[in-house]
Amino acid sequence: ASESPEAEQAIQQAALLLRMRDGMGTLARILKTIDNYNGCVEHLETRPSQATGVRFDALVKVSMSRINLLQLIRSLRQSTSFAGVDLMSDNNISTKTPWFPRHASDLDNCNHLMTKYEPELDMNHPGFADKDYRERRKQIAEIAFAYKYGDPIPSITYTESENATWQRVFNTVLDLMPKHACREYKAAFGKLQAADIFVPHRIPQLEDVSNFLRKHTGFT
Repeated sequence: ASESPEAEQAIQQAALLLRMRDGMGTLARILKTIDNYNGCVEHLETRPSQATGVRFDALVKVSMSRINLLQLIRSLRQSTSFAGVDLMSDNNISTKTPWFPRHASDLDNCNHLMTKYEPELDMNHPGFADKDYRERRKQIAEIAFAYKYGDPIPSITYTESENATWQRVFNTVLDLMPKHACREYKAAFGKLQAADIFVPHRIPQLEDVSNFLRKHTGFT
């Protein structure tokens, strides 16, 4: 028997597993399709797929009416961009006890979270139409994503333009600090300057900042 019109229009939550044959550009089409069916994305994460012929798996949690959810699934399954579209859960998205990392090394098991505000996906993002910015952002992000706990923190070779931008920001902060910064901020900033980490002509390397924090706070 078919469900009542009220049940079909009731807003519910669901989790979909999408196996994407193409690259991350598919995410923009996924979000647009969900929006076309009046859905709201509650969560979106991706990870490289281990399946043959599939580049990424995407877990998408949505809120939408049941009738629109069924139409969404039907539409996605008709697309050649997906090797599979599976409904993982319905209404009760997760019945498992939430998992939390207990050690820094556990973060290696976390997936990379993608949101609709990524410059590749959000037309209102200032970098949406800037191909050079997006490519550079991708280069640095890939270095970060490849890092695993215990590896040496990689260094980034920043461009002359990037260091020039840092210098403008650095000098502006120096001008504003006397009036707007608290005592603790000024003290920490001064120590970073004395350690030759915060300097106007060079973007700090994360390894240097990490070693500084370990030395002065014990934070690792």
